[in-house]
Amino acid sequence: MERGLLAQPAREAARAVARLRLERAIDKAAPFLVTKRADAAATVGNEEVHDFRVALRRLRSWIRATGDLLHADLPRRDRLALRRFARCAGAARDAQVEWQWLTAPGEPFTAPAARAAQWLAAQRLATYATERKHLQERSAKQWPALSAAIAGAFAPADSSKADESTETLGAHLAPVLAHHVSAARRALDRVEHRTQVTAIHRARIKVKRLRYLVEAVDLPTPALVRTLRFLRLLQDAFGDLHDAHVFAERFGPLLVPRRRGRRPSSGRPALRDLRALRAAVRRHELAAFRRGLDLLASPAAAAAWRVLERLPARLERPRARRVRRAAAKAAAMLKSNFGVNTAANTTNTATSATLSLSVRG
Repeated sequence: MERGLLAQPAREAARAVARLRLERAIDKAAPFLVTKRADAAATVGNEEVHDFRVALRRLRSWIRATGDLLHADLPRRDRLALRRFARCAGAARDAQVEWQWLTAPGEPFTAPAARAAQWLAAQRLATYATERKHLQERSAKQWPALSAAIAGAFAPADSSKADESTETLGAHLAPVLAHHVSAARRALDRVEHRTQVTAIHRARIKVKRLRYLVEAVDLPTPALVRTLRFLRLLQDAFGDLHDAHVFAERFGPLLVPRRRGRRPSSGRPALRDLRALRAAVRRHELAAFRRGLDLLASPAAAAAWRVLERLPARLERPRARRVRRAAAKAAAMLKSNFGVNTAANTTNTATSATLSLSVRG
């Protein structure tokens, strides 16, 4: 967020942030608007899908967090289109993440697991190529019109029709941020075991939305920088855990014993190889879970939650400073114009101006 937006009228400032995030999404969509001659599988090593997906998530998260400020500006069909783009990018990214782990695991595979990993990596690569092609086709057909519609919806308002509300963006975001902090902590407190797939997924989403909202706050103090780092590491740990959960579910159909007399699938690994690979996935899952628990129990976590709990109050301070500056300016003008030189009169004038602005605000 640009510096100073927190002290500006909420609606226009929220639109300005939305335009910045839309520009980021437009920039990251560029690779999908040009037809590639090379096979889509050749792009599996780059971060184009991930970058576009993150940009879409940040934009959607901001629209959701600002509530009634932006919700009515964007038609439902455009919000649904954004969600479909995010899901399409997510399908390609999931296959890409699984391929990356199968081809470059954190710890070496055993020989049986390596045989299964080689076969399954080819499957995930084919899935990635298909999903990325779908994303490219959708982007070429729909993204230019959709991004133009969103840009029009969040365009700066006419000065003659400007919102006269005195609520600042900081004041509007303060209760929203407090709610997100509380929701994230409650969701994390419910996680007790690595097998709680739904609870872990919900906690990951809550942490992600909290992080995106905090990133929109233009108060880059060292404490806030450390807090954002903690949220990012926590999101990464629970993200790895969620990916492991999704990947482990793929082994269900693969581990069903074949019927007698049925020919084995071409190139399909033996059951013992698949079981060895699933065991490696379980170890990866456990490591991610322990990493998340270690983060939650670390001194950095306690410091981060203290910063987050105090942050809503800090968001409302720009308005208080604006009121005090206006009161001081009014007192100085009265003193210079009417010769009010006594300290008592100056104090009374400033106090009256402050009360007047507070009533209007």
